[in-house]
Amino acid sequence: MIQTVKRIVTCALFFCLSNIVHAQDQIATISTPDQSLPESDTAIAIRQALRFADSLVKASFYEEWPTYLNLSNPSAIKYYGGKEAFKEHVVTIRFRGEAKIEEKPEKLQLITLMNDVDKWQCVIEKVREWFDENRGKVKTYTYLVGESTDNGLTWKFIDASHNSLVNVIYIMPSIFGTLAIPEGKTVYVDEVAAQEAAQAAQPVAKKKPAVKKLK
Repeated sequence: MIQTVKRIVTCALFFCLSNIVHAQDQIATISTPDQSLPESDTAIAIRQALRFADSLVKASFYEEWPTYLNLSNPSAIKYYGGKEAFKEHVVTIRFRGEAKIEEKPEKLQLITLMNDVDKWQCVIEKVREWFDENRGKVKTYTYLVGESTDNGLTWKFIDASHNSLVNVIYIMPSIFGTLAIPEGKTVYVDEVAAQEAAQAAQPVAKKKPAVKKLK
């Protein structure tokens, strides 16, 4: 009798454990994403554009000019009269705003992506964070214009901050007419914060009650 009861309890426990394991397997199967799904053309283009732009920015930051030239749009190189003339132009601008020792390469963010069949173009925002001895923390916003002619796999760039926005159209005749390129700007972060704090500290003027005219 005792053995029979033990067998019943053992069978019941085994049945419960089997159900728990089966349920866990089902949850794991549902929550695991399907790795076999193909990556979309847009996802590939975004990933590759940011990857190539990062290489360009680091090549400029670390003065690896052969790499920088390879990642630059050939039409820009042609516009400035060849590789040596283009390199001289880029190096001059680079040392005009020479980075401080503590600086890091610019941060990147893709803000526009467009395509026409297998040709893709994009605008990527670069943010340089640096410190001015007189004005404190500074952020400089400039923009890269990228182009891919192989469905977003490889990219070449023009740095719009090296030219006027009107000039970019002449440098890159293939640019999409609807591709908007923002103006670059410099924000003095500490000064803006101080101004906002001063405005917040000002007392709010109380409105006087309206005086009713007697008829």
